[in-house]
Amino acid sequence: MTAPLRILHLYPRELGINGDAGNVTTLVKRSEWRGLEAAVIQHEVGDELVSAVDIVHVGSGPLSSQRIVHADLLRIAPALRELASSGVPILAIAGGWQLLGHQLVTADGETLAGAGVFPSRATLGTARRVGEIVVESSDGILAGFENHSAKTVLDDRAEALGAVREGFGNGPDASGARLEGVRVGESLGTHLHGPVLPMNPVLADRMLSAALGRRGEQLPQPVSRELSSADGFAANARRAIAERTGARLSR
Repeated sequence: MTAPLRILHLYPRELGINGDAGNVTTLVKRSEWRGLEAAVIQHEVGDELVSAVDIVHVGSGPLSSQRIVHADLLRIAPALRELASSGVPILAIAGGWQLLGHQLVTADGETLAGAGVFPSRATLGTARRVGEIVVESSDGILAGFENHSAKTVLDDRAEALGAVREGFGNGPDASGARLEGVRVGESLGTHLHGPVLPMNPVLADRMLSAALGRRGEQLPQPVSRELSSADGFAANARRAIAERTGARLSR
């Protein structure tokens, strides 16, 4: 019997205000629906970081919560970078992604050093971007809900998660292109709530496949009809968002 998938959930109390814990639940359930066991390990401020993990998740939170976890995040940053470089998939949402980039600049001009996991820099503003968002990506059409005040710039040659068809996302880049998120190998940073994984299960299965692949295993076929039902609900939700926003899609 294969060993349980170990999902590291960083700062669930401080960073998880937009239902992002649902991403962890999705990874657990989609594992179970394929006959796999998954174990969730929560990391709180001051804890010793568990290094033997298969997937890492960090959700979003306001600046006040980001400040609470900031020093601890810098403490464990080298280990997180090592996990990412070894191929462990990391999912970082909005505020969590901001902290895992190179730096976060507040609306008052204060610069907070980031963990350096993602090739991105975020600057907070005074205007919030709140609403549904549709993204065209190499994984197909993604959809969700964004709620942030950040403009995020990716490093040169960094790969975005996709192109924004409706919504704000990272904000226009230097060329005027509207991009969303960042992808580094199998790790993702994104503004998409919803939460993002139950809304876009292709991303969840991609992360599970990458995590198992590092162990020399493959993602098994489903053993439960619930997975197919969940995928159907997610497809309907994405379609409804695209129709409501009037997103113009190339495919």
